[in-house]
Amino acid sequence: MTAACPECAAEIELDEVEQGEVVTCPECGSELEVLSINPLALGLAPEEGEDWGE
Repeated sequence: MTAACPECAAEIELDEVEQGEVVTCPECGSELEVLSINPLALGLAPEEGEDWGE
């Protein structure tokens, strides 16, 4: 399966991924979340904020 990176538009080929999984773009290094499998769609992964001990 292939999809375009939403950050740099590079074509990324992924095999055996699950919805919600976070992958890294090999071109720009952005962390991407698998939004859907069929068709494969990628979005920028949400940034984890500091929990400040909560």
